[in-house]
Amino acid sequence: MASTAAQAAFTSGWSARAPHLVPSKREVRSWATTTSLGTLSAEALLELESIMSVVDYDNGSILFLEQEPLSQVFVVLAGDVRLSLQDTGGKRLTLRIASNGAVLGISEAFSGSLSEWSADTLHPSKIASIKRNDFLGFAERHSEVYRLATMEPIRTCSYTCRTLRIIGLTYCVRKKLGGQLLVWAEQGTRTGDQSRYRLAMSHAQIAEFIGTTRESVSRTLANFKRSGIVELRGSMVTIPSMAALRKYVERR
Repeated sequence: MASTAAQAAFTSGWSARAPHLVPSKREVRSWATTTSLGTLSAEALLELESIMSVVDYDNGSILFLEQEPLSQVFVVLAGDVRLSLQDTGGKRLTLRIASNGAVLGISEAFSGSLSEWSADTLHPSKIASIKRNDFLGFAERHSEVYRLATMEPIRTCSYTCRTLRIIGLTYCVRKKLGGQLLVWAEQGTRTGDQSRYRLAMSHAQIAEFIGTTRESVSRTLANFKRSGIVELRGSMVTIPSMAALRKYVERR
């Protein structure tokens, strides 16, 4: 039976869209270098590929739900996956956007515990999945996998602390939004103090991320643009000076 959180997720507008398998020649180098699993030996990577299924997911597809067991480990090859918590009333708290290279469900695979969060795609994504039993057997043959199992939970915990710091310690939308843009900018393409990155999220999704309203996000972004501290072209965000944005955010 689905958990209360799972039922709330489906009744609040999420829809489970059927993914389709992607026929593809798997080349280890095309994905391993961007994931924490990329440090495994060439022999281990070849074996891991043999138990992977690569799938294309539509935007809004659910990979798994919180407080439910996971039967697979997921590797994000392309796209963005939202990790979030949701209450029975449908209110959602986004903890992290997992992008290319993220490995999801690895700690649950080892512990057998229920997932602490839900995961859904923000836009069309290519994701590899590995059945839990196959992954556990693989780990028994390659003990270095156990060391890697600690990396994704630590990374998610770090993102969660940043999110809570932004949404929990201030009511000022300018500070919340600016602080979150700076967090995303740290993972962007950096040129000196400038950062450029793709933000494939609607204003409503950003509002959900920082705990405010869509109207407040739109208004604050417009102010940022007029001030010249943020440039927006479609889904591309350019921050000419992270120091200037940080100063703008921190002012009273």
